[in-house]
Amino acid sequence: MTQVAAVAEEQDHHPDWSNSWNRVVIELRSHDAGAVTERDHRLAEAIDRVADEFV
Repeated sequence: MTQVAAVAEEQDHHPDWSNSWNRVVIELRSHDAGAVTERDHRLAEAIDRVADEFV
């Protein structure tokens, strides 16, 4: 979560998320646009790269 938070901050994107035990849920949606945008897709790709480090 810390690594994803750093990436989100770099991208000036602040997703909604929660964690409980060993599960993290990240909701990507640009609130100002009211939809999923290219910015959300870029952050999702970055999150995937971070997650790949742990597989």
